[in-house]
Amino acid sequence: MEHYIDTFIRYLISEKNASPLTVESYSTDLKQFVEAVHNYLSADDIDINVITAEHIRQFIDICFENGNEMSTIGRKIATLKSFFRYMEFHNYIIINPAREIHFPKQNNYLPVFLTFDQIQKLTTFQCQNFIDFRDKALLEVFYSTGARVSEIANADIVDLDCSKKTLKVLGKGSKERIVFLTDDTVYWLDKYFDYRLQRFGIMTDPLFINNSGKRLTSRGIFYIIEKRANMADLWKSVSPHVLRHSFATELLNRGADIKAVQDMLGHENISTTQKYTHTTIQRLKELYQKCHPHAIRRDNNE
Repeated sequence: MEHYIDTFIRYLISEKNASPLTVESYSTDLKQFVEAVHNYLSADDIDINVITAEHIRQFIDICFENGNEMSTIGRKIATLKSFFRYMEFHNYIIINPAREIHFPKQNNYLPVFLTFDQIQKLTTFQCQNFIDFRDKALLEVFYSTGARVSEIANADIVDLDCSKKTLKVLGKGSKERIVFLTDDTVYWLDKYFDYRLQRFGIMTDPLFINNSGKRLTSRGIFYIIEKRANMADLWKSVSPHVLRHSFATELLNRGADIKAVQDMLGHENISTTQKYTHTTIQRLKELYQKCHPHAIRRDNNE
């Protein structure tokens, strides 16, 4: 895919006479997009025709999670739309995945999340071997902590304290924070460790490892979560970011203090956390419109 990006950048310079600042912005946005897609797809060299609108939505989700302003996210969407329109015009792609992507309204982006029932469906599967127990423990840790994928991928066993039910993670800006584990999560971690010890004989540093005993990468974690979501027949695309959003949304729905949720998520800005309150308000509004007798009567009369 890098070849197509180079072609597009040359087009911006030679035919569009784009300013150096514009070229730099487009290059940065496209590079970030490719890095994000690498986490979803296992191939090192991505076939541009396998990219879908869902990959772009996941990228937008990451931008939101990184605390990007709506204006910045809008610019990145414009970059992708321009890039894929150029690809389509020159017949490099069959379908333009950016065609159905819309620009977000200012301060109106709602994170994608799973309901509690959907989380139960995702995490409920029969465990028969090392991979099953690892995946089960991994999913439980994600939903228990709300941690970022990089934080879980980089965590070591020494960072885990099962007696205190805590995990130390290294967040953005190399800031350490403590996240919490449920009793069920500790139970499944113990099971995972038992099977891991039986299989490999020793316990190496990484908290989560792959089939070869090496540290599980962020890309590998994306693949596992997507695989388990497909097995659970969940209709929406599920990523580590979706589990993080689900964690925050469920806490706020159950009355958690927003400042406490901000600290648990490791958000530097509370404005990022406030996006989740918009989600809970939207759910309350839908419940109100569904259950209030006057709202029901108006809907029936229209």
